[in-house]
Amino acid sequence: MKKVFIRTFGCQMNEYDSERMLALLKGEYIPCQEPKEADLILVNTCSVRKKAEEKVYGLVGRLKHLKKVRPELIIGVCGCVAQQEGERLLKRLPHVDLVLGPQAVYRLREALAKISRGEGPLVDINFQKDFRQPLIFPELDGDRPVKAFVTIMQGCDNFCAYCVVPYTRGREVSRPPEDILAEVECLVKQGVREVTLLGQNVNSYGRKERGFPSFAELLREVASISGLWRVRFTTSHPKDLDENLMRCFAEVPEVCEHLHLPVQAGSNRILKRMHRRYTREEYLSKVEKLRKFCPEIALTTDIIVGFPGETEEDFKETLRLLEEVRFDEIFSFKYSDRPLARSTNFEDKIPEEEKARRLAKVHEIQERITREINESYLGKVVEVLVEGKSPGNPELWTGRTRTNHVVNFSGPENLKGKLVHVLIEGCGLHSLRGRITNN
Repeated sequence: MKKVFIRTFGCQMNEYDSERMLALLKGEYIPCQEPKEADLILVNTCSVRKKAEEKVYGLVGRLKHLKKVRPELIIGVCGCVAQQEGERLLKRLPHVDLVLGPQAVYRLREALAKISRGEGPLVDINFQKDFRQPLIFPELDGDRPVKAFVTIMQGCDNFCAYCVVPYTRGREVSRPPEDILAEVECLVKQGVREVTLLGQNVNSYGRKERGFPSFAELLREVASISGLWRVRFTTSHPKDLDENLMRCFAEVPEVCEHLHLPVQAGSNRILKRMHRRYTREEYLSKVEKLRKFCPEIALTTDIIVGFPGETEEDFKETLRLLEEVRFDEIFSFKYSDRPLARSTNFEDKIPEEEKARRLAKVHEIQERITREINESYLGKVVEVLVEGKSPGNPELWTGRTRTNHVVNFSGPENLKGKLVHVLIEGCGLHSLRGRITNN
């Protein structure tokens, strides 16, 4: 059989798309670990931030020497950079044979067949009006994972001023609920015990499609599948977080007590300029209501510092928000211009050194908060779903709490895929440590 090497950049949806591509190629290709071994190289790309895009161009550029040695090697660029650049990518990287947008990954086999007939290089960046793709269920060979991602929708209709997603993944399209449930059932039969439902804005699932359930209704249906122990989801837009979804955290045992709720900034002026369509006060009100339904819920978020026009007072509002909400973890970034995004044309840009200073301050405050939250687990017994051996220490097992905290601990053999109770005896900034109290 021929060999394929896939490198994935970016979000969980890209990871999911890469799994689909590998499933499509099964029977003709087997995965390999090094590009030099491959007959087909696929780079699944992210363009949400400039740094991720630069990494893609660096990697694909370095593949040029492999193509020189083996002209029959097929090199494909997939995902958001492919969608964003299209034909321009072929001009910049003429050794590339295939450019596939995110919605074109399901047409991979057809594209490869055309290339084999001498019809390349090929560009497919067409959007679809619905999400009725062929049902491609991965067969989990060998060391089967305990958790899996399932995409429930594609695209975004929000057009935040800094974001390229609506242009690279298209407008919101929800996947038929019967397809989602069938895929989850297939995964559970193969030993998956935790599923994360994916979408650019899962909260708006089904709103544009006639007869589809709401996201809260879909969540309850997924949670009812026999053998599935845990359900998570990401990402949620704050403006669409409603009480029906909040109630799931309190009423559905399988729904984990963790929510990623990107706030991006703490200043109403900057939120308005970002076109986020909620205020600081509305965000805080939803956080308060969430915690009434589920007091133990862990919250994570995204923060952008140095958005065009952000004053020192605007920035301090973000710092005050961090102190007020006390997120368990944040993902923070310096603002960068993205092609097609409206803020690229804003004139009042913040200097790089000032963005770096602000990001460092955000990290300083959040690291203290995260450490304090982690220390609050000391002496507590938590439920952990064991995912496998710890990457940092193969003598330890690793897994996550329902609140999505990583726990490393020692224990007997054959724990993978089991639920255990762990007494927390130590903590760091990014994980907890403990010992099993029972099996």
